[in-house]
Amino acid sequence: MKMRQLVLVSFLFLMSGLSALAQNRLVTEVKKEISAMTLTVDSYKNSLKKINKALEHEETKEKAETWWVAGKIQYAIYDKMMANKAVGDKINSIDAGLALIDGYDKMQVALHKDTINILDKKGNPVVDKKTGKNKVKTKYSQEIMNKIIDHIVDYSAVAGDFYSAGDWSNAYKAWDIYCNTAKCPWAIKKKVNEPDSVIGYNRFYQGLAAYQNKEYDKAVEQLANARSLGYKKKALYDTWIDALIKQKDTIYLVSVAHEAHDMLGAKDPRYVRILINHYLKAKYYDEANSLLDEVIKTDSTVAEYYDLKGRLAETQEGIDAALPFYRKAIELNPDLGIALFDLGNALYSKAIINNDNRSKDALRLYDEALPYLEKAHKLMPHNENVKNVLSRIYYVTGSKKIDDL
Repeated sequence: MKMRQLVLVSFLFLMSGLSALAQNRLVTEVKKEISAMTLTVDSYKNSLKKINKALEHEETKEKAETWWVAGKIQYAIYDKMMANKAVGDKINSIDAGLALIDGYDKMQVALHKDTINILDKKGNPVVDKKTGKNKVKTKYSQEIMNKIIDHIVDYSAVAGDFYSAGDWSNAYKAWDIYCNTAKCPWAIKKKVNEPDSVIGYNRFYQGLAAYQNKEYDKAVEQLANARSLGYKKKALYDTWIDALIKQKDTIYLVSVAHEAHDMLGAKDPRYVRILINHYLKAKYYDEANSLLDEVIKTDSTVAEYYDLKGRLAETQEGIDAALPFYRKAIELNPDLGIALFDLGNALYSKAIINNDNRSKDALRLYDEALPYLEKAHKLMPHNENVKNVLSRIYYVTGSKKIDDL
């Protein structure tokens, strides 16, 4: 029985050794295959299928060379597809981009594994006297980094293809590879000149891709990166603010809105609204008044500024002080839903202020408020505040029900 077990174990060791030998030969064979200059895309893909077996084998998958060869094939597939495109052939740009990204991923594994101990004449590791660690060298790292650097601009290009196709994850990843590679030590050593303005532009679109993918934390991070690199367009601030609203990060939101207002002036009332709402909650009334007076002086035709001024007046001085501002807002923009609601709600609040909600004065105020509230409901059908005030007036007057609208 023991002899049988020994034979079985020996047989298994032999088969394991033969399998490893076969996989090493496979890697060598594929290396020779891809060295040819006339390979087609399909030929490269066949070589990739072969090398994938070595990537799964216990011995060869631990070698940098295996991953280096697999990565080279993916870059070769991309290059061949681009060459075909240059002579007028139709290609699948998404497939080309996927090859480029997978090539990068495989090269990263190869880099990680590309560490070889330096041996002395007796075959023992040479120890660095200063660090006490084994001295090491690399075999493929230089060629790997050169390959990645040579394709740096291609990553930005395929990111655009992914974005256009709605593949937000791969668009984000391709832009990340481009931006990170452009600033890596090897790129600096190779004197790759990708200006901050260009990297900032790419970071902006990377943030957009994350936003589209509903990864708001990543969107906020990359939009902030874009801004720090000098990209300060309105679209950046608008997306940044939207992402922060989705995250419910009020403090950061106010900071970005303040910066957007300072940067872009009175170009968007939205920035002012965010700041005013913050000032109102914090009871910073002087700051709120100063900001509104400033923007109204800059542009007195923006209806939303007067609506905000009305809210501030209502908070500080009461309904009667607010009404002229709400009316002015609606005069400037009859379809500003929030102003229609604010005016209608102020009239309703005035009607019930003395707890006599069925007096002649109250009914008159309801009649005056209803057209504004009904139009606000039409413009903002999902606004619960509008629905609630309308429902109360309909209940008191018995004129109709909210469901009748």
